[in-house]
Amino acid sequence: MSEYDYSPLEDLIHDPQEGGVRDLGKTWRIHQFVYSGIALLPAERGSGKTTLMNLCMEAVQEGTPFLGAFRTQQAKALLIQGDEPQKFSERKFRRQALKRRFDVIYPEGPFPLEQLLQVIESQEYGFIGCDSLTTVLCSEGQRTTDSETVDVLYRLNKCLVNNDTAMLMSAHTNKRRPDGNGIRRKRTEIEWDDISGIGTITAAVQDAWGLTSLNDGKFSLHALGKRNIEPGTTWILERDRETYSWWLAEQQDQQKPAESEDLAKRVLKHVEQHGYQSINEMVKALGGNAEHARLVCFDLFEQGQLQRHQRRTGKRGRPEYLYGVGDFSHVTHTPPLTTVPYIGGEDDPHWPKRWEVI
Repeated sequence: MSEYDYSPLEDLIHDPQEGGVRDLGKTWRIHQFVYSGIALLPAERGSGKTTLMNLCMEAVQEGTPFLGAFRTQQAKALLIQGDEPQKFSERKFRRQALKRRFDVIYPEGPFPLEQLLQVIESQEYGFIGCDSLTTVLCSEGQRTTDSETVDVLYRLNKCLVNNDTAMLMSAHTNKRRPDGNGIRRKRTEIEWDDISGIGTITAAVQDAWGLTSLNDGKFSLHALGKRNIEPGTTWILERDRETYSWWLAEQQDQQKPAESEDLAKRVLKHVEQHGYQSINEMVKALGGNAEHARLVCFDLFEQGQLQRHQRRTGKRGRPEYLYGVGDFSHVTHTPPLTTVPYIGGEDDPHWPKRWEVI
């Protein structure tokens, strides 16, 4: 008998009875923007991140498209507003003409972590806004540069993911570095190193979007990348200074959300009619851009709407995948299984009906 007793671990080990990997699916709270867990929204002072967050809260609570473009999954929403006094915050709600049916908390100080975890575990809210990392989560005397802050984020992010709850959390940025002439120039894009706090904050969250003001009066909302968002994804936004309204600019360097959703519908219809297809085969049949098709197919796969199988080409390099729905065993792109008679021989009552796959 081993000197170590591993029996206490038996109840903790996840061992599917039939083996394999479970398809848990993937649900966006705001499609292609916020998934379960923490999504950071770092931005400089005065960039409008608070009013943008208000619109997120409104869109999820009402089940309406965020920025008029990004589909939402309706859920009860909670805003924890630690950066602004209630008077200022309510003034912005009114100016933005929000219905404001989501709940709001104005904590006097840092929000107790254990209390926040209890709120998440109750699963009363599907979406939580936190404005901001510094004022809501850092306890008295604690800074974002302290390792304790990362520990808090790890616990919070894990709890959110386990309870399928999304959180958009604003964050402040470091002072801009001076150039060779000692001038602190305007940022055109936020990077991980620009987020105020200890560098390991980036490892404790799911995703991050940087919000920066551009020279033409527009704004850039760009993905720093992590687990769910393709790095470099950038949306150009416009904002009305009077009403604090935000919307997606007409000109974009990539496929708009509505175009992606239309392509997703056409892909699903195409594979239902024609079976498993490679990306290049889909592009040939449906038209468009191969990279756009790849991102759409991968997203459908992660949501559990498409299945994916590797095509055996016998070549080295990047694998080629076939996407489709339903049974894959009959697909001619995959070599048939090689079988031999079961080694039990003729004396076995199941022979020759029983086979062994090699």
